[in-house]
Amino acid sequence: MIFSAMLFCAPGAFAQSGGAYEITQFVIATGNRSSGGTFAVENTGGQPFAGGFLQNSPYALYIGFWTPPALAPTAARVTVGGRVTTQNGQGIRNVLMTLTDSNGAIRTTQTTTFGFYRFTEVRVGETYLLTISSKRFIFGNQTRILNVAEELSDLDFIGEN
Repeated sequence: MIFSAMLFCAPGAFAQSGGAYEITQFVIATGNRSSGGTFAVENTGGQPFAGGFLQNSPYALYIGFWTPPALAPTAARVTVGGRVTTQNGQGIRNVLMTLTDSNGAIRTTQTTTFGFYRFTEVRVGETYLLTISSKRFIFGNQTRILNVAEELSDLDFIGEN
């Protein structure tokens, strides 16, 4: 459809032959011109019908209204969490957990009475620093680098006196 408007509306345009293409309908209307590289395409101000998407590599064509804008997926959000315990498995409460994103935005939470913590609405596809801090306990690895691709519920820490 889009190419048909260009071929039939452009003054002095010539159709290419020798290929397996057949244009069965076209629209004559005014519109804008997009160009760059090898191809130029003219869009139309309105078309008499709306259609679907045709694709036969390496070309694609939208039928009906002008090609819709490409929609990028929104970043999904997940929960990240775990448990903080003593060496004998008892939960440690009120431990400060800090989650820092690659832009420096900091989120904090504290562990519950049973040592659980979690951060909700964590964006997938990003890298974070998870840091643990306690006045009473020492942790072997106080900072972890997380590449969040899915929900994480087993980011556990074991504290030593």
